[in-house]
Amino acid sequence: MSFDGMFTHSMVNELNTKLKGGRIAKIQQPFANELILTIRSERKNQQLLLSAHPSYARIQITNQPFENPAKPSTFVMSLRKYITSAIVQGFRQLNNDRVVSIDLSAKNELGDIHSYTMTIEIMSRHSNIFLVNNDDGRIIDLVKRVSPENNSFRGLLPGDTYRLPPSQHKQNPFAAEDGDFQGLETAADIRNKFEGIGLDTSDELLSIMQAKQDPKEFINSFDEVVSPNTAKQSKNNKLGFFPVEYKNTTNLVGFYPTLAELLDNYYLDRARIDRIEQQTKSVTHRLSIILKKDKSKIKKLNKQLKQTKIMDEYNLYGELLTTYMSQIQRGSKSITLTNYYNNEEVTIKLNPEFSPSENAQSYYKRYRKLQNSIPHINEQLEITTSEVNYLESVLASLEYVDIEDVDGIIAELEESGYIKKKKKHVRRKKKKTIGERFETSNGIPVVVGKNNIENDQLTMKLAQKNHYWFHVKDMPGSHVILESSDPDEQSIVEAASIAAYYSKARESAKVPVDYLQVRNIRKPNGAKPGFVIFEGQTTILVDPDRNLVDKLRQK
Repeated sequence: MSFDGMFTHSMVNELNTKLKGGRIAKIQQPFANELILTIRSERKNQQLLLSAHPSYARIQITNQPFENPAKPSTFVMSLRKYITSAIVQGFRQLNNDRVVSIDLSAKNELGDIHSYTMTIEIMSRHSNIFLVNNDDGRIIDLVKRVSPENNSFRGLLPGDTYRLPPSQHKQNPFAAEDGDFQGLETAADIRNKFEGIGLDTSDELLSIMQAKQDPKEFINSFDEVVSPNTAKQSKNNKLGFFPVEYKNTTNLVGFYPTLAELLDNYYLDRARIDRIEQQTKSVTHRLSIILKKDKSKIKKLNKQLKQTKIMDEYNLYGELLTTYMSQIQRGSKSITLTNYYNNEEVTIKLNPEFSPSENAQSYYKRYRKLQNSIPHINEQLEITTSEVNYLESVLASLEYVDIEDVDGIIAELEESGYIKKKKKHVRRKKKKTIGERFETSNGIPVVVGKNNIENDQLTMKLAQKNHYWFHVKDMPGSHVILESSDPDEQSIVEAASIAAYYSKARESAKVPVDYLQVRNIRKPNGAKPGFVIFEGQTTILVDPDRNLVDKLRQK
């Protein structure tokens, strides 16, 4: 299921229950399309996420941590001016559409109370977030500004009068009467008549009608029997999220206490990867260009190395021409001679402009050139292959690290010279900790490197020689240290599962993970960050289980 009008209906109910009457304590915009309102309600701060992302647009309470940018955006500055300390009067849905309005009241500098409305329109790539002054109906600011040339229907700039998006003139299913479902024969008929009905909801309603049951009872369950769950969708077998149980169209995976926790779990990896891509787009583009050049260079070097295999042939031609020089006539284009090593006939091409001696020397020269090139080619192959492995490990790490670990990877690339160091805003320095910490079920500490520099520090400096080191086999991943000289079998399996999870094999099953004591690991001189060599390892097959990793993570 997508974030359709039915899910929006349930979400608005949840938001009114938890946030109505609360006060806006903090406003931040961690990413271009996402806004976080910290609302003080029920004696605690709760984060309200409003996302206008083209793929993940939604509104929800979230428990995920967000870093406040050093410099606030223009949009955030406008919001802070008008609605800091505003009281949340309530949440409203436009009929059954994916449009949610937050009614706010706030005092100005003179103490006068003004009324504002913050509206989020959840419409894929057209999603937007507005702050509207209710006194004159004008837009104070919005997260996505659109020029009149690109939108003739309504103004989407500060100062324009706010107009609702175009109406589809469909019926609100929550206001449906008994006869409104009659004559509807397909799921498309249901979607065409009722507003805010997604594919899965229309399939569910059709199944209910075909079973001669009352579809209104199912619709009423969105208010009466909310049971947030994730389930495999029947049509594409992909994981979806649902506010109530869809018995006819889904296979349940799990239930959640609230819609907020449901969405946090569902979007955890999807939103994380997208946010990292937003933050590192220019960096990954540059690394991809370097990686493409390196791979092309490796192909050329291997081709050159393959060509050196004929150097012994050139040496033989030089010998034969020198030995049989008296038989060669100047101006000849080729000559057939007997190879005295195996008594076979050999035809040798000649340069007719060269003398017999010059032709022999020409082959000797080619032989020496190829012979001398081998050490250089091998050296370049080793350097370039090492760089490819390093860059692939960095790009892979961006697929499994958390958003707060990106700065460490950027610093690693700056230190390695792959990107230029940028001037940063002076901020209060946080105490730097190396690695993320876990604890096995039997109480043994586990530490995971969050980038290649941390991997080096953990493995080569901080870990004791009798501790155990884990790493996914033959694939980019984090270094994992199990701080024990004699770990039990369960702790080994759990540490290996953590290593598999923090690797490029995160989405795989039965992942091979190598482990051995740190004393058996060496780092070659001049090797890239994170690169080590080892021997005597044991390999274990494990599944990268996120639930297990979350359970073992130290809070």
